[in-house]
Amino acid sequence: MNLFTIAAAVLLRCIHSSEAAAPKLRAIMEGASGEVEVEAAESKRPLQPKSPVGPSRQRISQYVSGGQMFFIIADQTKVYEDPSTDPLSYTSIYWLCQPTVAPDLNGDGMYDSVASRVNIYNPPSSKEAAVSAGATGFGKFTTHGYTASWVKQGDGDGGYYNELVVDFGDTTVWQINGKEFIGYETSPRGTTGGMVTSGEGLWTMDTSNPLLQDLATAMGSDLTAETCAERYAETWEESHSSSIEVEE
Repeated sequence: MNLFTIAAAVLLRCIHSSEAAAPKLRAIMEGASGEVEVEAAESKRPLQPKSPVGPSRQRISQYVSGGQMFFIIADQTKVYEDPSTDPLSYTSIYWLCQPTVAPDLNGDGMYDSVASRVNIYNPPSSKEAAVSAGATGFGKFTTHGYTASWVKQGDGDGGYYNELVVDFGDTTVWQINGKEFIGYETSPRGTTGGMVTSGEGLWTMDTSNPLLQDLATAMGSDLTAETCAERYAETWEESHSSSIEVEE
């Protein structure tokens, strides 16, 4: 076999080898191209939204935007300090006015701390029962304050609002956790207004609620952020007009 014949045989073998390898090479190239296309598509896909915020976060955000919120306590039990009185069933409506919010220092876009003034409406039956049990300073409308702070739990978005409604005139506190609440009131020596209570309430912004319709009737007006502030100012002025003396 001469040199020309050997060279021709080697060339023919290389051609056959390249033809056999071509499908594999094409498959590899096509696979690589597919991966690049997938990666490109993934990079253009919008980021997935964070997990939805909890109901309490939604409630406070709605409260801030709407300017008012209600906590309804219906047919719950209250025990006064006087041992001669029986536990009584009562209904109260907490009407929270326009809140003040703390700056969003952590940049989470949520309202971590809010504070506001509160009207508490006591229907006639609840008012009469409380006075009979020894309550003092218990009117149809009373003025209070509300404060809430977000307490973060765990590494995710978990947590809860520590919510309090307080009395400005004495030591009266209602601590609310979700829909559950506890409350207490102390009384000066010689009075009988001390009480304790606990139970379950309803947070709502829906003014078509029947109990809120009763409140609107008692108000003689619609329930809005503006009428909430007006009612608070009127009640506060009435309760302080007889006790505040101006020194000359």
